[in-house]
Amino acid sequence: MLNVNAPPCSPRASFGGDSLAPWPPQVPLKPGRSLMDWIRLTKSGKDLAGVKGRLVEVTEEELAKHSSKEDCWICIRGFVYNVTPYMEYHPGGEEELMKAAGTDGTDLFDQVRTTVSPDKTHFILAQYFNLCYS
Repeated sequence: MLNVNAPPCSPRASFGGDSLAPWPPQVPLKPGRSLMDWIRLTKSGKDLAGVKGRLVEVTEEELAKHSSKEDCWICIRGFVYNVTPYMEYHPGGEEELMKAAGTDGTDLFDQVRTTVSPDKTHFILAQYFNLCYS
């Protein structure tokens, strides 16, 4: 039986946010940093991850070295992604990515992306970031 008086179940509700506000919160992006600009950049053929298309084994110690805005790697579900080129394009802002910089950001990612399956997560991220393997 459906309980029509139940509060809405959404990530916004669990974080106490306004149910009409976008979640996660978005920040204004600089000109030339839209989603379409990012897609164009990813299709340009540039080596955005800086690993020349190869898989690189990454230890926790190595991951921790990449924790700045100028050099930011994040691990999600055992895969390490170089998100440095994406920092200025992220709709939640650089600070959201920096929360997981140099660490395993799986829990933080799952708090925001509650409807994305693990397989789809990897598929989406691998398209945009040549990945490193942890």
